[in-house]
Amino acid sequence: MENDRAFLAARIRDTHRFPSLVTSSGDAFTCTVVADALATENVTLTVTIVARRFDVGQGRWDPAVSGTVVTVTVASTDSASGARRHVESHEPEAWVRAVFAEFDDAALRIYLLGDIDPDTGHPERGLIAYRGYFDETATPIRMPPQLVRTPHHWIGPLN
Repeated sequence: MENDRAFLAARIRDTHRFPSLVTSSGDAFTCTVVADALATENVTLTVTIVARRFDVGQGRWDPAVSGTVVTVTVASTDSASGARRHVESHEPEAWVRAVFAEFDDAALRIYLLGDIDPDTGHPERGLIAYRGYFDETATPIRMPPQLVRTPHHWIGPLN
């Protein structure tokens, strides 16, 4: 399964160019890519990448931190009907790894939010959301607990 995700991520990177996720200017951005699924027939994937600045004060046990949170959602729809459709998790994860390819996989901490719309916190069929957090120097960091509104599950590196 790991090799499938690595192979899919490499194919996606060869086909699609994604913007740098953490810009030095700190500008927020949104990018959307619509593509046919590579591992599931008759499925269209809409990959939306949203980068936003954050600045949180010190919590009871947690230090103050600022940086950028990058949210990647992968929505899957039936190519013919447009209805939301479930796909196995290895393809959305491969897209996310392709999006985060500018970072060393061993240092990166990608968090799975699952089938939760990150804006509303509500479950949504055919959608899988992921997040990555970066400090002011564009270094991957653990999620700041002060920002967590929905459960985050760390997914490990491919190697």
